[in-house]
Amino acid sequence: MKTKQYRLTKAEKTLLDRIQERGNDVVCNLMATKMYQEQMSVHRGAMWIDDEFPEAEGQCLIFGNDSFTSDVRSRKEVAQVIARLDSLAIRVFGFGLGPDGYTWALRVDSDDEDLLDLIVWDVWFDITCGKANPMKDELNEYLGEMGYDVAA
Repeated sequence: MKTKQYRLTKAEKTLLDRIQERGNDVVCNLMATKMYQEQMSVHRGAMWIDDEFPEAEGQCLIFGNDSFTSDVRSRKEVAQVIARLDSLAIRVFGFGLGPDGYTWALRVDSDDEDLLDLIVWDVWFDITCGKANPMKDELNEYLGEMGYDVAA
């Protein structure tokens, strides 16, 4: 059985370059480290940023515990999450990594944890399952309920 080979597209490379050009975000680095230490069993998700970071009030963190520096699927995931956020006009404030590059984090201008969680899981399943994505209908239903004129 042949293993599927994953590669970054030019557009994905551009999105990753754009977010990494800003440099690592201190809040994202600290939260990525926290996710690595305290939430390793949670492969990806979204959550409010801790009160210990007043500069991030009203913002959420999207994260993945999926080997960003060594797994191209993880880098594709981040790029596609950024693209999806762009399509919904959700601003990305920062990007960061845990100390060993395994865990990644994006700090975003949204307080809708449910939407962000659906997005990160939908993107992951798009990459790994293609048309068999079990999240697609749920995300599109949520987008419709929230008044977004965009389908995933």
